[in-house]
Amino acid sequence: MKNRKSIFALAIVALVLVLGVGYAVVSSQTLKINNATAAAGDTTLKVVYDGVNSGVTGKVTAISSADNATTATFTIENMILNETVSTEFEIKNKETDVNASIAVPTITNSKGEFFEVKVYYQPSGGSYAEWTGAQTLNAQATAKVKVDVKLIKTPVQAEDSTTTINVTYVASPAA
Repeated sequence: MKNRKSIFALAIVALVLVLGVGYAVVSSQTLKINNATAAAGDTTLKVVYDGVNSGVTGKVTAISSADNATTATFTIENMILNETVSTEFEIKNKETDVNASIAVPTITNSKGEFFEVKVYYQPSGGSYAEWTGAQTLNAQATAKVKVDVKLIKTPVQAEDSTTTINVTYVASPAA
């Protein structure tokens, strides 16, 4: 009886080893589909600025939002106290089957002491609302982003009368 138990225990150990080696061999294989190698990897959602729609002539200058970028940059100048200047950008979800959740953008303002910046989001077919939480952008859909810049304090130095604004957002798959 003792001999049977030892043989049975040895058979179980051997079976576990065979299964472990077999799994390792199978799991290290490369998947080939039509002679192309497929590999899983991290990719970034294709949710990008898709163009500048408008700006106030003479106030908004040096607009740069390269297509397929997630940062829009523009410069504001020649404002008077309490004046608000707006510019609009389009965001497009270029994914064919993945909806995106877009977090509230990160704003950098080179002269924050003098200029206040607010960002608004307009879904396709909707109206603008201040962007305070994550927004969902469906696959192949376009939304608009409006950036308002207000001069809140009159600068003493001429170099403080111009500010550069960066609006950067991050998109992730929507739940």
